[in-house]
Amino acid sequence: MKSGGSMRWALGLVWLGVSGCFLGYDSRWGQQKQAQRHVAAHETPQQLHRQSAGDAPRTPQRTLKLRVYATPGYAATVLDWPKQFDALLECVNAVFAPDFGVAFEVAETRSFRPKADEEKLDGVLQELTHDDAAEDVDWVVGLATAVPRFAASADDLGRAPLLGRHLVMRAMSDRHEYEAIQSAFNELSEAERQNLYHARKQHKLCAVFVHELAHTLGVPHELLASSLMNPRYHLEASGLSEEAAKIVRASLATRAQPAHAMLDADLARNIHAVLSAPNADFEPKSRDTLLALIAPAEGNGEAVAASALPTSSKPPSSAPSAPAIEGLSAQERSAVERARAELGAGRAASAREIAAPVFSAHPQLPALKSLRCEIAMGIGGDWEAIQSECPGLSPFAN
Repeated sequence: MKSGGSMRWALGLVWLGVSGCFLGYDSRWGQQKQAQRHVAAHETPQQLHRQSAGDAPRTPQRTLKLRVYATPGYAATVLDWPKQFDALLECVNAVFAPDFGVAFEVAETRSFRPKADEEKLDGVLQELTHDDAAEDVDWVVGLATAVPRFAASADDLGRAPLLGRHLVMRAMSDRHEYEAIQSAFNELSEAERQNLYHARKQHKLCAVFVHELAHTLGVPHELLASSLMNPRYHLEASGLSEEAAKIVRASLATRAQPAHAMLDADLARNIHAVLSAPNADFEPKSRDTLLALIAPAEGNGEAVAASALPTSSKPPSSAPSAPAIEGLSAQERSAVERARAELGAGRAASAREIAAPVFSAHPQLPALKSLRCEIAMGIGGDWEAIQSECPGLSPFAN
């Protein structure tokens, strides 16, 4: 899940007008149910699994302890949430145990009533990090309530720093997906529709958790759609790339040391080597953020304490800005940059107001279309409003 959007992490399959594309089928010919079953099979996610193909030495088999906090809103909406979280860890362990020789286990559950607005997961993460230093566990996990809006990325559903011990994720807001499945597959039995819904929900839960967990181990975003580290949530995401797995393996080995270091010179050099490899496919801004983060440890050979690391994986202010959009005047480019800055600061409504004249003047520029979509998803709201700005996005994405 970078931090919450932010996991921007969208489920990858386009809606394809599923509920409408069958209108041409005549049920008298017995074809509609068969066609819906075919599409339902296509919309069922792949099981998450080990994707790395290397045979590098693994860390010894060991158990990593989690302290898990649930907000009152989360506990009220997720029935028997400790049991459901244990089920989530079964999926996570199926990804981590074969490849890295580790398994995650809940050491303790607690309630947590954040002062921060749960719609802004960065604030929840910072508060949890301040309140619990994770001194006697390997990770601290916060579970926040869902929000009644469309979420297009893994990081919209979770937040975690690059190299840290804390992560937060929210409950899934499932209304859009449930309604889409019920409408699109009306010829299938209720059991078939429930199975599809459950498979998709579990895939998303597990993918978001692995995404955010990998961030805490130093893995930036990747561009490969099948990677769990893609900034957008894709239905076909199935595991970690070999490059991501190398970073996870090196980071876990460092944390196995008695000092429990978060980052030292050896790990910094290992990460730098992976990020610089010719076959690496990391998202540039996320990669540059990580390079800036590891540079001090890489240069002076000193370990970096967890408290010295940022509590958000958002790019620092020194990170390179997005490329200029061709075809715009200097004034329009300035407006776009100010809108991007507002969006990055979490002020999506202000970003839309600033960029509106540029959007109106250049409605067909692909880069502006992408920015309009990002702003719409940042504002949230009804699916129809978001889809009007993001043509092609699937309502299954939430």
